[in-house]
Amino acid sequence: MKEPAIPQVCLVGSDELQGVDLRDLLRESILGSRLKLLGGVEPGTAILSAGEDEPVVITPMDEEALNEARIVFLAGAAELNQRAFALIRPGPQAPVVIDLTRTLDDHAAARVRAPMAEPEGTAVDSFVHVIAHPAAIMMAALLQRLGTAGSVRRAVVTAFEPASERGMEGVEELQQQTVNLLSFKTQPKAIYDEQLAFNVLSHFGEEAPLSLQTIQEGIERHLATLLSATPAAPMPNLRLLQTAVMHGHTSSLWVLFAERPDVAAIEAALESDPFDYRGAGTTQPNPVGMAAQTGIAVGQVEADRNEARAIWLHAAADNFRLVSQNAISVATDVLIQGSRL
Repeated sequence: MKEPAIPQVCLVGSDELQGVDLRDLLRESILGSRLKLLGGVEPGTAILSAGEDEPVVITPMDEEALNEARIVFLAGAAELNQRAFALIRPGPQAPVVIDLTRTLDDHAAARVRAPMAEPEGTAVDSFVHVIAHPAAIMMAALLQRLGTAGSVRRAVVTAFEPASERGMEGVEELQQQTVNLLSFKTQPKAIYDEQLAFNVLSHFGEEAPLSLQTIQEGIERHLATLLSATPAAPMPNLRLLQTAVMHGHTSSLWVLFAERPDVAAIEAALESDPFDYRGAGTTQPNPVGMAAQTGIAVGQVEADRNEARAIWLHAAADNFRLVSQNAISVATDVLIQGSRL
């Protein structure tokens, strides 16, 4: 019997940081055999981007390709994503749009998604899926899993945002600030409007295009949505800090249980996917170690010496890989359902 054709998949923004990560994962999956890469190049031209084994061809925006696709991933800059979305014709035959960069967060049809932090079998009736902020995915998955080991009463989280969440511009500004600082030169401040190099920021400067508080509010909205499906996991108190880290999200969690927690039960709960639990005597989670790695690494569970019912946890994940994993899970679910949403 002839194998059914794999639906066409379009990836918009495959030359951006998030797009490159998704592209690499897609090429390892069944979806990669029908993958078309679209970018902001001029009609009649194409660009080559370096791949692991061979050059990657990125073609101009193609209205027909977008509308003939079953899945459209948006992983580019906001302007490019919006241009691609505007070309998609609405209707029952419209492709399912999976937005990895939260460009469509405010769209009426958008639904916040993170299968890694959703109850099994979750079905979403929409054609626009926005993958949650990686910090929200990490916190929701952790709190839900901790809830299986005891009744969680409260959680306080400090999340550390990497420069890569601001795209290549954020990474390059941090890099240039570092070089210029060591050379006693003026530092560029277009993204942060503050010195981020060798620093930790609780606020960006007034001229920054996006405030840290706005980013935190977006994480809180996504986190509240993900946790609403599992009421046993409470909404945590969150504080977001910008760190001079190029890549990788980390979070420090203080978790209070209704009763003195069973540390062995908590460790056991964190020893299965998507978690990589690292107990005493092992390398603890850090952003560098999680680069290009899947899942969430969780460090040793430590009891709070001043509160018998509380524990401390430290977790790390590759922010782009976490989003890519969840995006591919959404796409897989769409194909398994066998009908357009």
